[in-house]
Amino acid sequence: MTYKITDKCVGCGMCRKICPVACIAGQPSKLHEVDRNRCIDCGACGRICPHNAVLDDLGRLCERIRRRALHWEKPLFNYALCMSCAVCIDACPAACLGVTYTEDTQDRKAYPYLLDRTACVACRFCAVECPVDAVTMKAAADMVEKEQKSLDGPFASSV
Repeated sequence: MTYKITDKCVGCGMCRKICPVACIAGQPSKLHEVDRNRCIDCGACGRICPHNAVLDDLGRLCERIRRRALHWEKPLFNYALCMSCAVCIDACPAACLGVTYTEDTQDRKAYPYLLDRTACVACRFCAVECPVDAVTMKAAADMVEKEQKSLDGPFASSV
């Protein structure tokens, strides 16, 4: 299954702009379509649509979540659990995660962090694919200050 755009679509193009794999096509003010062969079921199109014109892979109406109101979830990394495998980075269709390295040359580790907050489409793929559950998702509006700072990486607060 894949996401589907209904006839409520007014052709605003917001879904097309947010799609991390460019699988949505359509002309301005015309019904847009999802390429079923390219859709990765991330749900970004449904979360951004201002007209509730997107159905999820189970045929349910997607709920719009306003991006500017800080309600889109972002990945939080538990570095005590992280084993530096980079699966989360490979799973990210938006390429918004980066890697930072410890300075220790004996036991050097690579840790993921949110490199580009605006590119994150809140698809949750990083959290789903993490083999040790070191990634959780949380809306920025619900984060405490320490969690907000951790979005910049494990060493951001010590800089």
